[in-house]
Amino acid sequence: MPGNGPELRDIHVPQVSMWWPLAPGWWVLLASLVAFVAVLVVFLRRRAAWRRHVDASLSDLREAVARYVTDGDKPAFAAAASDLVRRVARSRDASSVTKSGQPWHDALAAMAPKHDVGTLVALDTAKYRRDVDLDVAATAHDVEAWVRAAMRRRTAVHGRRGRRDHVAA
Repeated sequence: MPGNGPELRDIHVPQVSMWWPLAPGWWVLLASLVAFVAVLVVFLRRRAAWRRHVDASLSDLREAVARYVTDGDKPAFAAAASDLVRRVARSRDASSVTKSGQPWHDALAAMAPKHDVGTLVALDTAKYRRDVDLDVAATAHDVEAWVRAAMRRRTAVHGRRGRRDHVAA
């Protein structure tokens, strides 16, 4: 009679690396991490490009301040600052190009609601006067703050593709 049952051999576990092949959950986690890093890189590059765009827009203002320091021409500074405000306003709202007076004030206030735009509206008339009573440093600060706020503020999104309601300058 045979022994007490079939003869069994010891179980041998195959040699499998601890790191390879990965379980499906780890592959999903790794793919999610790669996708997150890619989205983060795209976001940071777009943000840096936008900041360069805003700084390039403000370079005209810095040049106007530097010119004022050398020649003291307030109407020329007012004209350069007014042109910058008009260009930024046009990029945010194409219909603002033709406005003046109270509609212009309202348009500027709508683009940057938390900023006082009285000085910016006064630039339109100051650039045509010879004797302008204008604090250049304060006006430059106001223009820069408004430009940064107006360019930061997002306008209404239209349509399914998310087009913004602005015109490229």
